[in-house]
Amino acid sequence: MLLSLLALVVSTFWTSVRFPLFKVDYSTVIYAQNKELLGAHIAADGQWRFPQGDSVPEKFATGLLMFEDEHFYKHPGVNPFSIARALQQNISEGKVVSGGSTITMQVIRMATQRNRTVWNKGIEIIQALRLELSHSKKEILHLYATHAPFGGNVVGLEAAAWRYFQRPPNQLSWAESAMLAVLPNAPGLIHPGKNRTLLLRKRNLLLKKLRERGKLDSMTYQLALEEPIPAHPYALPQLAPHLLDYCRKREEGITYHLTLNHTLQKRTNQTVNIHHRKLRLNEIHNAAAIVVEVKTGKVLAYCGNTTPVKKPFHQNHVDIIQASRSTGSILKPFLYAASLQNGILLPKQLIPDIPTYYKSFAPKNYNRTYSGAVRANEALSRSLNVPAVRMLKGYGTARFCDMLQKTGLSTIKSTPDHYGLSLILGGAEANLFELSGAYASMARNLLNYSENHSLYYTNAFQKPILFENEELEQGTLSEFCQVYGASATYQTLEALTGVARPDEEAGWQMFYSSRKIAWKTGTSFGYRDAWAIGITPEYIVGVWVGNATGEGRPGIVGGTTAGPILFDIYRHLPKTTWFQPPYDDMVKTAICKTSGYKAGPNCNIDSMYIPSQGNKGELCPYHHLIHLDETQRYRVQSDCYPTSKMRHEKWFILPPVMEWYYRKYHPLYKRMPPMHPGCPPLQAKVMEFIYPQNTNKLYLPIGIDGQTQAVVLKVAHRNSTATIFWHLDNGYIGETNFVHQMAIQPNIGKHQITLMDEEGHILQKKIYCVGRGDD
Repeated sequence: MLLSLLALVVSTFWTSVRFPLFKVDYSTVIYAQNKELLGAHIAADGQWRFPQGDSVPEKFATGLLMFEDEHFYKHPGVNPFSIARALQQNISEGKVVSGGSTITMQVIRMATQRNRTVWNKGIEIIQALRLELSHSKKEILHLYATHAPFGGNVVGLEAAAWRYFQRPPNQLSWAESAMLAVLPNAPGLIHPGKNRTLLLRKRNLLLKKLRERGKLDSMTYQLALEEPIPAHPYALPQLAPHLLDYCRKREEGITYHLTLNHTLQKRTNQTVNIHHRKLRLNEIHNAAAIVVEVKTGKVLAYCGNTTPVKKPFHQNHVDIIQASRSTGSILKPFLYAASLQNGILLPKQLIPDIPTYYKSFAPKNYNRTYSGAVRANEALSRSLNVPAVRMLKGYGTARFCDMLQKTGLSTIKSTPDHYGLSLILGGAEANLFELSGAYASMARNLLNYSENHSLYYTNAFQKPILFENEELEQGTLSEFCQVYGASATYQTLEALTGVARPDEEAGWQMFYSSRKIAWKTGTSFGYRDAWAIGITPEYIVGVWVGNATGEGRPGIVGGTTAGPILFDIYRHLPKTTWFQPPYDDMVKTAICKTSGYKAGPNCNIDSMYIPSQGNKGELCPYHHLIHLDETQRYRVQSDCYPTSKMRHEKWFILPPVMEWYYRKYHPLYKRMPPMHPGCPPLQAKVMEFIYPQNTNKLYLPIGIDGQTQAVVLKVAHRNSTATIFWHLDNGYIGETNFVHQMAIQPNIGKHQITLMDEEGHILQKKIYCVGRGDD
């Protein structure tokens, strides 16, 4: 019976405390590198209660134990002498003036929230003894520091240090630590209008006690007495509110240690908001910026949106960095790199920039002009749409979608037919977070190739890292590149250094202090999204500007809105370097000086390093050997002119449509001489259709009366003064001079267009006409 009773007592004692001791809500807290506070969200119960920190600072612990429980490390949770002394004081005063509670007992009272009665005091004593058996003194002190009241809705040392002194607890002075040590004993004293003189007196008494016990020297003591107590609680920092919301969606009530650089975060926010003050004058209300460290993949700055400057708010709560937006031209470098990687393009190769039609899709350049032929790297730096669409047509939309997914763009998830050729002009969506990660991965892949003796990581393309406890998982080393090779990446980044910078950056090459930056802009259809992404070996800076509502504005252009923000952010970053050429992934090749193709037998030869895969590319198709008479004014052939008198010349000849537009910007371009009057005309390609160009199917517009309407055909001729005679089927329909356009209105069905110039050159094309909307 006695043993049963003893067992019951022991069991009741052992189960008298339920763990976890505190079942309360905590604030979600985010810290930058070096444990600098970025922001916090109030707990669900309306308290600023930070999750338990790593340790209790020595100054606070020393002051607290000196004030509340000097024998904390000696007693088992209850101090009989303190209880006896408190009982004597209460009896002599006739009221409760002291509770005699130890730190351990106070932890129990904070956890249970019981009223102060003699009965409850007895329960606290039992539970305090039980708590001491399962927790170390350090853990109990931790619990106190985390859950002690510090006035109003401020709970815990960590929240109190930031609310009252705007610093973490381990950076507080002796005076500040002493004030927080005495505050839980009377938390109401901190509020304006209360007896703050009493709080100051209690703090100074504690400081005096610390001096008497040898914890402070006389100088530190005198200086501590001079420090004022805070006038009011301060607002907590909110330097990354959108990132705080992102963390809360993962899990609320915990502390997140992020990769952000506190100083850079503040400067990025300031930069974005300074530009926002100008942008909002044009009703452009939102902007976002991110900075990623290339080597580690860590996010150093994350400005998810602008700070609202007036009501009504303009969706400033939206985290633009994680929002999917139309890409505009920001994907073009990936296509360029993929084309180089597969050997279907060389960096300085001439590619067509001419009017182009694909069924109902006719891409146009931003400035509505055509260059005829343009070097591939220049087409990228100028962000020309027509060459990009033609490049995608040659590479394949399905193939490019697969490449983008390998690049890390998870938003490219529809079928290739859904995107079509408009994919490269903004027909898809992406977010700034993944785009910045993709460009950072490209740069890191190039750096790692050089550092790892010409080997690639198998998992090179990864999203940026936000949390301190995460690292890149790049896989193993391999000779084979999974996405973009080192040379293709290097050539792409070199091309992007040629992108015209904002006006304030003009002439940057002339200054030694200027940094070499590869960067790309993008502007979505309807001027809804403006992008700018900058790349150096050290940092990626990504910027988006626009309206979160999707409202377009004429000024939302990548180069003029997002670009200036990008370069201002780079000014806050340490000096950057540039990439070393990856010669192991290059081959020195003879290149046609004029066309940029691999040199053919009729080219003027230059040499350059190209991606290794470029060796399988075709030879220059634009240089031909032509035969001239003695005067070199006419072309001739052996049937009509003595071969002994011929002059043989290497001639650069573009196809008619390319030549038509190319001549406007290249006055030194030499057209082929005409045929000698005594020689029959050669059936050379002197005419070429501009429209229809890539198809024989012609879609006829339908009028409001349901009848088919006229459609305009366009042709280019090498001789700008030539006359072309037009025939539809077997009938003559007219002639054109200089500008060769002809409106026709054929019936639905099969037809043949025949063109002839004065010299007898003939161009024919069979067409199949259908009504718009018919298949």
